[in-house]
Amino acid sequence: MKLKQTNAMFMVLALISALVFLQSEADDRCPTGNINLVPGCFDALRLATIKDYSKLSRDCCRAVYSLNSDTCFFLFYPSPPYPIKMFKNICLNVN
Repeated sequence: MKLKQTNAMFMVLALISALVFLQSEADDRCPTGNINLVPGCFDALRLATIKDYSKLSRDCCRAVYSLNSDTCFFLFYPSPPYPIKMFKNICLNVN
């Protein structure tokens, strides 16, 4: 191989290696273990995304606050992912 081809192959290999080993953290899903333990909490959070806060309970908000990460996201298919910080802010106003 010529020098230019070797350099190009090296760059492609370096790029592929970086993409494989340094994956994006954009897919940081929240663990839903505590939320699943509270009956109706997952559905209440889904309704909260459309500004219906009537089903949110204190127990559900405690489960939301039990998540240590402020950077994870909830996935409600087919909706876009929502940051946990949004639900923690909503739960500030729940009795």
